[in-house]
Amino acid sequence: MRAEHLVGRDAELDLATEILRQEGAGAVLLVADPGIGKTALAGEIAARLAGEMVVMRVHGSPALSAVPYGVLAPYLLDLPVEQATSPVAILREFWSQFEKRRGGEGARLLLIVDDAHDLDEGSTQILAELVTAGWARLVATSRPRPGLPAALLQLWYDGLAERLELHPLDHGSVTELAEKTLGGTVMASAADVLHSVSEGNPLLLRCLLDDSRADGNLVRRNGVWLLTRALSGSGEGLAEVVRNRVLRTSEAEREAMYVIALSEPVPAAVLDTQVGRDTVRALMDSRLVLATNGPGSPLKMWHPMYSEALRQIVSPARSLQIRQRMVQHLLAEPPTAEGLLRLVSWALDCGADVDDEQLLQAAFLAAKLLQNPLAMAAAGKVSSEVLRPRARAVMAMVNYNDGDFSTAVRLLEEDLGFLDADTSGPVGAGLLWAAARAAAGDSSADIVADARAAAATLIKGRPTSDPMVGLVGRHARALELAALAHDGHYGELREGLERFAELLGTDAPDFVMNRVFLLAMQCELLTVVGRAAEALEAGREALALLDAPTDDLLYFSDFVLARYTLAALEAGDWGAAGSALDRYSASSALGLIVFGGDIQTLKGLSLLRQGRLEQATELLAPAVEALRINDPQRLQGLGSALAFYAAAKSGDAALAARLAGEQDEAAAGGAYVGALSELFILAGQELVAKGSGLDKLRKLPESGPLHRWPGILLQNLVLRAELGDVQAMESIKEAASSMSGAWAAGWQSMAAAHLDGEGQGFVNAGNLLAAAGMPGPAAVAFDKAALSFDAEGKRPEARQAAVLRDVSEASLGDALVHDPSAEADRSVPLTRREQDIVALAVSGLTDRQIAEKLMVSVRTVEGHLYRSYAKLGIRRREDLGAAVRH
Repeated sequence: MRAEHLVGRDAELDLATEILRQEGAGAVLLVADPGIGKTALAGEIAARLAGEMVVMRVHGSPALSAVPYGVLAPYLLDLPVEQATSPVAILREFWSQFEKRRGGEGARLLLIVDDAHDLDEGSTQILAELVTAGWARLVATSRPRPGLPAALLQLWYDGLAERLELHPLDHGSVTELAEKTLGGTVMASAADVLHSVSEGNPLLLRCLLDDSRADGNLVRRNGVWLLTRALSGSGEGLAEVVRNRVLRTSEAEREAMYVIALSEPVPAAVLDTQVGRDTVRALMDSRLVLATNGPGSPLKMWHPMYSEALRQIVSPARSLQIRQRMVQHLLAEPPTAEGLLRLVSWALDCGADVDDEQLLQAAFLAAKLLQNPLAMAAAGKVSSEVLRPRARAVMAMVNYNDGDFSTAVRLLEEDLGFLDADTSGPVGAGLLWAAARAAAGDSSADIVADARAAAATLIKGRPTSDPMVGLVGRHARALELAALAHDGHYGELREGLERFAELLGTDAPDFVMNRVFLLAMQCELLTVVGRAAEALEAGREALALLDAPTDDLLYFSDFVLARYTLAALEAGDWGAAGSALDRYSASSALGLIVFGGDIQTLKGLSLLRQGRLEQATELLAPAVEALRINDPQRLQGLGSALAFYAAAKSGDAALAARLAGEQDEAAAGGAYVGALSELFILAGQELVAKGSGLDKLRKLPESGPLHRWPGILLQNLVLRAELGDVQAMESIKEAASSMSGAWAAGWQSMAAAHLDGEGQGFVNAGNLLAAAGMPGPAAVAFDKAALSFDAEGKRPEARQAAVLRDVSEASLGDALVHDPSAEADRSVPLTRREQDIVALAVSGLTDRQIAEKLMVSVRTVEGHLYRSYAKLGIRRREDLGAAVRH
């Protein structure tokens, strides 16, 4: 990692330089796994102190670890040969070299020792003596194993050194490092993937960034960096890092690593017999190999990317040889999901045979984990005519997620497999087929007609008692109901779902599939009609059925999750929505690549409803770029509409203008999503050009039944109210009264307070909105309360309402939501205690120092500063001085 891109190490850097500048002996021992950044931190320490000290560098080396004083050789060139083993002579000559570099200016010596774990004993002793005598300061880096040499550890035991253990970078630091390296904004979901795959290791992160840019996987669109495919371990940068590390091991250790990388996770007992316990222990001591779940558990390489890179190094012939030696041992153990995928992938790579059942099982699992190349390879190898329809469904799922809808349709229509009529049981191919047809631009009428024709063909000549007749009939009916929802015919859908429920039989082979479908449709219907709490319950039951290990259903998880998340947002249950979206990446970081744009779109809608405009804008603008590449949930229209609205509301005229021209490009993924998109487009148009959207919003409920459903109507009314349409408040009170969920209840309370016009009513509404996790609307309610109390002459109540407003605004973490032009007339001054704390903060004291000085808790200080920021109209401690002077 380059020093100019050192991030996440400020605390360690400050502490290290403080120790090294102090009087007397001083040393800093940096301990971390390879690639964590200890060398970069040591380099930054040296750069910071270069103007005060003479820096001399020593590099540990495995090749010189057995050579006495070998690493000091560059500084001992003038030493006579007969004195080469004399510690005193070596120390004298080393010091002489320092004096030449110092040039008589009196600067102190700073020793930078990299890879101290590879130092020979003699060199270590010399360096330790320089520190002990106070002649030099020392920064030494080391891996945890084999660890620091004894002489340097003794410095720590004697209190002459500080040992700093560096940990992997956290998510924020990974994002910062990626953005500094790339020179631009990284999409949030891409940052999530980079953090997950690199595991916070800066060296691996740099390799991933360089390799992904080189292979076109990491691309920049409109200033935003995003991932288009899964990260690969086959890049040249990562391969070079792995090769360098592997070359430092013995031949036996390299052989063991190849075995582990190819067959992981490997039972410890099997590995002991195959490569030797001492070899395994040496690899574990070097942190190259780890136990998956504590002592005695199966072993794997310390990082997945290392495994993938090692597998690229081994030739197919060598791989097959190792497999033949290991496979019987591995098959004797109950296979885990990870183990099954590794075995099948390994077999496909080296040309070994795998039976069709195992191939299909691996294909299903790989498709669910979004390991698309493996899913396609395994499914493509299935030769059984009985199992081929299921294998084609897997390949269709992969093509659908990749945006190749026509191929997905072709695969599913072969032998009319989309109606799940094969004897192996249903996989849910019908909904996938309908979604692919719709995404390709086919109308619901054509899709339903083709489904009916296919069903008639399949059951032609069969008696009504044949189970196939009922199975095909139910699946065709499900596609008709899905079409009703897609087109927004929710009245007909309600009646159709009641009749469909009567068709389900608990003993039917397709019961689970049809039950999940019924619950998902009920979830969508209940969301639209304003019964969000009941919609959530239906969605939860569907997800619970999908979590059961007995049924392999393709596409259904995505089908349910989108509807459940929208129900959660309608209910104002932000936590449930977030948990649902997290499921996309729960089993594989690849979900953040395939579904990243869809995830950020729904998170953006959640943030907008909470009033967190700035955070929503940060998510939505990149989401639009990601949706152009991957959009399995068909949310591109909604994402673009939300981003346009957020840009217009936040005053980003350039972004709003660009997005305004893209609103007709993407079709919505259904009537409900399309209706929401239309609402936000019109609201954005009103913000960009007053008078261009508000009147159209008012007329929408008259345009047809779709916009009169409560779940759509309330969003219309809320947007109108936020645009200043006073008349919308009365309609909000009426519409929300029949709806369930915290979002509707909060706005009903706001509308009631607005109609009553009393300060206490606004306070009550603000409290309800704040408790519901909607700080933006809460701040507006408290602001109106302050105005109302002020007009009534109730100054104490006005002050309290203003404080509540400021607290809500501060929790937004972005721009103030009340009118800043009126702030000077009704601002609440800092209290005496707040003034004292602000003054001490401006003077440079930390929160803890302020707390000690005033004899209060640190939390009390933080709370007073938090409220003071809001009152002063700032967001950072650094702005306090200017704000106070102003």
